[in-house]
Amino acid sequence: MEQIQFSWTNETIGKAIKFLLAKTFDLREGEYRRAFLMQLNIFLIISTLLVVKPAVNGLFISEFGVQSLPLAFVVVALCATGLSVFYSRRLVKTPFQILIRRTMGISVITLVVFGLLLTFHILVSWVIYLFYIWVALFAVLSASQFWILANLVFNSREAKRLFGFIGAGAIAGGIFGGYLTSILAPALGTENLLFVSAFLLVFTIPITKVVWRESLGLHSSAFKGKNEGKAITDSPFTLIRKSKHLTYLAGIVGVSVIVAKLVDYQFNAIAASEITNPDDLTAFFGLWFSNFNLISLVIQLFITRKVVGTFGVGTSLFFLPGGIFVGALLVLFLPSLFAAVFIKLADGSLKQSINKSAVELLALPIPINIKNKAKTFIDVFVDSVATGIGGLILILLVNGFNLSTPFISLMILVMLGVWFYFALNVRREYIHSFQLKIRQSGHDQGMRTIDLSNESVISGLIRVLEKGNGKQLMWVLQKSREHPNERLFLPVKKLLFHPEGLVRAEALHNLYFYRNKNLNETVRTMISDPVQEVKIRAFEYLLEHDPMGRRNLMQQYLNHSDDKLSGAALLSLAGEIRDNPELKKQYELRQVIAHKIAGLRTQSNPDVLQYNTRVLLEAIGKGHLSSYFSFIEKGLNHTDPVIVNHAIKAAGFAISAEFIDKLIQFIPDIRYAPQVATALAAYGVEILTILDAQMQLADNFEIHRRIPAIVENIESQRSVKFLFGLLNSEDFQVRNEALASLNNLKQRYPYLHFDKKLVLRRILDEARLLQDTLSIMYLETELTMKEVADAQQPESTDLTEARKSLIVLLERRLDGGLERIFRLLGLKFPVDEISTAYKSFQSNKPDIRLSSIEFLENLLDARLKRVLIPIFETSILDTISKEALNQLNIHVPDEITCYTMLLAGSDVKIKLAVLYLIGFQHGPQYIQLAKNYFDSPNPKISDFAGRALERLEKTT
Repeated sequence: MEQIQFSWTNETIGKAIKFLLAKTFDLREGEYRRAFLMQLNIFLIISTLLVVKPAVNGLFISEFGVQSLPLAFVVVALCATGLSVFYSRRLVKTPFQILIRRTMGISVITLVVFGLLLTFHILVSWVIYLFYIWVALFAVLSASQFWILANLVFNSREAKRLFGFIGAGAIAGGIFGGYLTSILAPALGTENLLFVSAFLLVFTIPITKVVWRESLGLHSSAFKGKNEGKAITDSPFTLIRKSKHLTYLAGIVGVSVIVAKLVDYQFNAIAASEITNPDDLTAFFGLWFSNFNLISLVIQLFITRKVVGTFGVGTSLFFLPGGIFVGALLVLFLPSLFAAVFIKLADGSLKQSINKSAVELLALPIPINIKNKAKTFIDVFVDSVATGIGGLILILLVNGFNLSTPFISLMILVMLGVWFYFALNVRREYIHSFQLKIRQSGHDQGMRTIDLSNESVISGLIRVLEKGNGKQLMWVLQKSREHPNERLFLPVKKLLFHPEGLVRAEALHNLYFYRNKNLNETVRTMISDPVQEVKIRAFEYLLEHDPMGRRNLMQQYLNHSDDKLSGAALLSLAGEIRDNPELKKQYELRQVIAHKIAGLRTQSNPDVLQYNTRVLLEAIGKGHLSSYFSFIEKGLNHTDPVIVNHAIKAAGFAISAEFIDKLIQFIPDIRYAPQVATALAAYGVEILTILDAQMQLADNFEIHRRIPAIVENIESQRSVKFLFGLLNSEDFQVRNEALASLNNLKQRYPYLHFDKKLVLRRILDEARLLQDTLSIMYLETELTMKEVADAQQPESTDLTEARKSLIVLLERRLDGGLERIFRLLGLKFPVDEISTAYKSFQSNKPDIRLSSIEFLENLLDARLKRVLIPIFETSILDTISKEALNQLNIHVPDEITCYTMLLAGSDVKIKLAVLYLIGFQHGPQYIQLAKNYFDSPNPKISDFAGRALERLEKTT
């Protein structure tokens, strides 16, 4: 029988490796080099850390004894806090790519210097102490820098796929570094391990340089986009203080760090008492640190998902403290090296597996950007403070009370009690957050909400997925896709057959993130779904989950005779490979676009022509195909409003500075307003500078009035500041729009900070304005009634009509002022409650209006109640009487004072009405009043003042 010969060339091996990586980790063309370099980078960083950490622990304990560890913990905490502040400031002043290379370069030099000093026995005690502190700081800073870099190198879609692969480098580095230390420490000596670690770390510098040059150096842009440009709140501390959920989460992290320091002390103390040789102690630490990493990896791969899926988030939180509880009892009653290893194993392995997954799920209801900022604060500041507290506790117990190592377990047990308290409360808050969101979703559609009070969160979410209304389903699908849960898979899968197309599309988007589930055959049938969004999501799913078949899939459908199928394939592909030049070449995306653009010239069916043009516009924007941006430019100048709308949408996808001026020109056009707002908001916080420049341009009122609707879509504290600034605008409509947008911002992004003192001042200013309005309305109404009764000369009829026009404007201002007060109250109190109260206040039924006022009486604090309730009560009266004004302590000014007050205000329409009215008056005081506004920079005010002067001079 003829034997088949296989030739294993380098090319064949390379293809086989790529096939394996594509199948296992879904690495794609154009990503291999970046992913491997980043994986190697974190491998070297963690390997270095796992070499120096056992080394410094062994040296420190041998030199100073375990009793010196508590003070070292405190010093580390203080230094870490100072480093955090210093590094944050440097990050503002120094480009990140320079800062990260400098940090690594200084770290390599520092390791060599420490190694030389220890080798030649120079200032050994000082060097070891400083080295201990330096290693602790290096551990925090190096990992933090790496993940910042990773988030810059990979977009969000790539990150979801590749961070698991890259993170495997960290685990491998932890295992490799520890075992390397256990082998080399006895042979080379602990001091020489520092040169080994410097050798490993030095390679991270060129790797970082290459990654930055190839991934970021050629793609920098002033506009990072909406998601990348978010800036949230005034401080993470305020975020945590305002949220019970975040407070309990920070509490768990803080207590876990304190307990970890106590456990660390016990582990080191017992190990040092059993192993006296420094090199053997270093080898022991290296061996067990690697073992902890290896066991943590096994738990993460094979146990975590089942534990969290079966027991839920709440119960999973108790595995880590439960394991430490058992270990603490072992150390207390059976102190031995085995007990020390067990308690450290419980802390080291469960923390990075089951507990880490549970804590990530706990943060699920929190908006992603809030979560990121709070997490950074907790990881650095809370961790540092807790480390210091742990050190102080140990100083008190060891040095103050002279307790032996086993009795430290008593304090561990006390801290575990606090840990259990936080865990129970954060679980309750977690459930409450989901219940509230789901109930709000049901309430918005006027449908029955689902009772989740007696169910676990996962069970409750399953019930919503099985029985919820459309809006509830959409919310649960959107939130749960951040952390896919095995128990949700089947309920989500069933939604692929839901009657609502948007639900089917969102279910597909959710299933996209289940890496280990293959629904390719089912999803392939959904390519023919009647809803276009479902088609697009189906192609996206297959591009993600069918790495071997996606090339054939695209070849089959990109030039399909069915334009809807061809368009869906093109849009999904453009979004998937936006930031991957290699994949753009592989799929020949530019050639596909060129071919389709050429096909437009021969298309005779106007509907097909319009559809294909829309698809091409969006594909060019989504794929960021800059060579075809001229096509978007043509779309923006098209005569068909549908094409223009899609060109605007494409410009928002592209996030290119060249489209901004054109987009701004579309702002006043009501046909394109929603799409323009979305497109400009996609540019992120950087667009606020350009919008502010537009606000400074005079006679641009139509643009001014629509800018707040754009800003409310940008989730940033700068948006709040920008909109508060617009409250000072002279344009009444701009002020109202800005206030409405502030309410929308608060409702969408409740973690943004709205200055309560500033809001209070605004409310009191509006209240004073309303009081003035009531008094002026009363006076003008009385004068009008008197003039009508007197039935004087014809010119008095003109005066009366002018007064009536002014009264109408004042009534509108009164209504507008009341609305503004309610909107301002919405920035201080829950928006939904204030919105409901305002709707009731507007009712035609007196009893409902009174109920609204009664609700506000119970809600407002004493100062606001004293000012606002009388105004609300007076405003619902049919007529304003002198007695009602007296009850409000409102003084009614004379006529000339009223006009002076109105002209000093910022309402242009009222100013014009007053100047028009003055023209029918008599007396020199009115002439002077008109002269004051003759040179107004506002041409309308100047014109009306001139006309008033002409009439006054003729009749006076």
